[in-house]
Amino acid sequence: MIEEAAAREAVEHLGLLTPEAITTIAQLLQGDMSEPPNALATRYRKEGEQISDADKRVLRIRRNGFLSRQALAEITPAGLSDPLAAHETTLLRATFTVIRHRRVAEGAKLKERLGKCFVGFAHETLNRDCAACNRLDGLVTDAANAAILPPVGCSCPTANYGISPKIDWLADVD
Repeated sequence: MIEEAAAREAVEHLGLLTPEAITTIAQLLQGDMSEPPNALATRYRKEGEQISDADKRVLRIRRNGFLSRQALAEITPAGLSDPLAAHETTLLRATFTVIRHRRVAEGAKLKERLGKCFVGFAHETLNRDCAACNRLDGLVTDAANAAILPPVGCSCPTANYGISPKIDWLADVD
């Protein structure tokens, strides 16, 4: 299941959330992705008993910020540097992975319809600061070799690179 794999990669790579949060992130990835990751994370932080105003002061969270006790329990010491962003950043990274997976799955169906016009899957780097993601820029692969999970050595927080079908409409012309 891609949602669990994406959640695991994001939690382990970023280190903002505990391993117990993998299930939470995977559950938040379910559905049609019509709700943006920041809204999903906020909705999750709103659920359940909220931490006290005194706890918010200690964590440097604004008084009207939402953070449930359950969400706080999932945040690592590294994530406490910005507790309201820990779930959101992790969810965003996992969301990009799920989107890449869905694009490749949809592209495989497109390949069946287009035949030899379908060249493969093109990778496009969106974050120029990450050397690992930059190595993918312009790479064209088949579905089995598409870099759905972020590459080893990825240093950017969200691994925001895209994969899209590459089509050569003139390939069918003789």
